Amino acid sequence: MDGVATVEPMVFSTDPATCEMYWKVRKGTFPAVGAMRRTGTTVLIEDVAFHIENLADATLDLQALLRQHGYDEAIIFGHALEGNLHFVITQDFGDQSEVDRYARFMDDLCHMVVDKYDGSLKAEHGTGRNMAPFVELEWGRDAADLMRRIKALFDPENRLNPGVILNDNPHAHLENLKPMPAAEDIVDRCIECGFCEPLCPSHRLTLSPRQRITSIRELARREAAGEAAGSVGADYAYMGLDTCAGCGLCSTACPVGIDTGDLTRRLRGRQIGDTSRAVNVWTGEHFGTLANASRLGLKVGHAVSGVLGDNFLSRISGGAWKKNMPYAGKAPVARTTKGDPVVYFPTCGGRIFGPSTTGEKQLGDVIPDLLTRAGYAPILPDDVDSLCCGQMLSSKGMAEEADSMSNTLEAALMKASQNGKYPVIMDASTCSARMQKHLADKLKLYDFHEFAHDALLPRLMITRQAGPVALHINCSVRKNGADAKLRALLKACTENVIEPAGVTCCGFAGDRGFVVPELNQHALRHIHKDLPSNCACGVSTNRTCEIGLTAETGINYQSIAYLLEKCSRQPEAC
Repeated sequence: MDGVATVEPMVFSTDPATCEMYWKVRKGTFPAVGAMRRTGTTVLIEDVAFHIENLADATLDLQALLRQHGYDEAIIFGHALEGNLHFVITQDFGDQSEVDRYARFMDDLCHMVVDKYDGSLKAEHGTGRNMAPFVELEWGRDAADLMRRIKALFDPENRLNPGVILNDNPHAHLENLKPMPAAEDIVDRCIECGFCEPLCPSHRLTLSPRQRITSIRELARREAAGEAAGSVGADYAYMGLDTCAGCGLCSTACPVGIDTGDLTRRLRGRQIGDTSRAVNVWTGEHFGTLANASRLGLKVGHAVSGVLGDNFLSRISGGAWKKNMPYAGKAPVARTTKGDPVVYFPTCGGRIFGPSTTGEKQLGDVIPDLLTRAGYAPILPDDVDSLCCGQMLSSKGMAEEADSMSNTLEAALMKASQNGKYPVIMDASTCSARMQKHLADKLKLYDFHEFAHDALLPRLMITRQAGPVALHINCSVRKNGADAKLRALLKACTENVIEPAGVTCCGFAGDRGFVVPELNQHALRHIHKDLPSNCACGVSTNRTCEIGLTAETGINYQSIAYLLEKCSRQPEAC
């Protein structure tokens, strides 16, 4: 290391936190290049290997080769103990002069690795189309011919990955190149790595985030070329927009932090017609009327299902009506209590959708009971039933109208909290996350489970329940990193927590569970195998998520506030 300036002295560490930090730095090198690349270019990563005794010299030669061909943005990393070097470059395949530059670089690279150092053109990754034309250079004619004969024995019609490992075309790596046209600034940095896919609730039902972005790029290419959108454009309405939950979990795995939900909301907004926009604007301005109409609809629905059954009503409503559909909620009523002031805003999901079981209190009553029990005096904002955070319009792509609703709610919360003097609690994680971002540092706003963990547990006497209790951590809690507090709160209430594996977003996504119920069903397809038959109940922190979870599993999912209220009752109250 002599002569190499380092930010910190070179040391080795066995400290787990330090090692984890180093791994994050190492893993961040690839996306760092992807994030800075020029729009329209592709990120390419290759891996070559050298004998250990040649590694230092080969690394210097590789650096010089990258500079020689003008790849000034390139980085090199890898696994030094194995003689393995990764290098990352950005390449424009839409310009023939750039393709020619790439061809010269690849020729020089392969000859350097094979002829000068007797190295390997592939270390730990597969050969792929990019290196296929150079297999014979590395292995020689006889070995390559032997590989071809073996391939022909097992695949005489050449159907299995044709041209991927063995390719007789010396220019195969320069032909049929995939363009990366500019499409939407939100997603132009996407490197199409696919890290997002395991978290997406619509993956394998319709499209993953990567496939949505790929489709948008193809539509942009067709538009620029004067071509018709064709079936890609026609199919994208359902596959790309209708079945996107917009949850944003993809951004938590994306190396460059892309939230494909933002793309979906933008595109939805562009497609809203004047009539639909006017209806949504009216809804935002008369939300109290909408809330009453929705409650009336639930009452009518239950009356019909009482006669004809849930299954019949589900069929004629296209799946919008759910089994164990909640009963109609009611407008919150302020109460006068003594204690430490705290503002409670019952979100519209809990105000419209009451409990799923006859005789239970609705969420807007359970939380004030808890707050009062813990020595707090809950304050409701004025005209609370007409207020909404705007999430319902935001998900439809109506950002300005949604912000107008947020501004109205902000004014009401500021007034109720005496300009931030008192903390504010909301009872739906999605809405809490939206308003936390909207309000920034104007006042302290808590999602209910966060306030319960920090402020209620120390004041309550908890009797733990036997369980088992199922836990669903919704998207907003995951994205905000508030899941640790939710788990801790639940563990304070029950001895047996079940958190089904393979379940990320539930796919209900506000109104998506009513409009495209197959998304909710698909997202929860793995939940059943992990839920024991004696599961007492399920908990989460979003009313609409709980509706979908209840309908799909048959287990009554509720806000964790219900379990906390039950566990904190005094013996004489039980």
